[in-house]
Amino acid sequence: MWITNGSLADVAVVWAKTEAKRKIVSCVDFWSEKGTPGFKSWDVHGKWSLRASVTSGLAFTDCEIPAENMLPGAEGLRGPLSCLNQARYGIGWGAVGAAMACYHTALEYAKTRKQFADKPIASHQLVQDKLV
Repeated sequence: MWITNGSLADVAVVWAKTEAKRKIVSCVDFWSEKGTPGFKSWDVHGKWSLRASVTSGLAFTDCEIPAENMLPGAEGLRGPLSCLNQARYGIGWGAVGAAMACYHTALEYAKTRKQFADKPIASHQLVQDKLV
């Protein structure tokens, strides 16, 4: 669940445990093509955030991926975690940017919204305290 663009992509990179390796950390990355028997994707609707991108769910029911679809050198936790390490920067900066936009929108509204003797609400100490 919660896969960005999962239903739009032609190829899915999936982290899975193989039959031959039963240890928890002995997992490998595979790529699976759209249309592979047993592979299904769907869009998630009714999200409250990150609505700018398509979010999807992926399911694999008796889905057999050929061994040649294994990504070379991506065994264990190193493969998926190295991807997440790079993505964290973008996620962090996206959150900072969203917070800055919210603050600037609230500040502009407080400067233009007039109340009580036709003064902007930004001139009131309680509103200033909330903006700080």
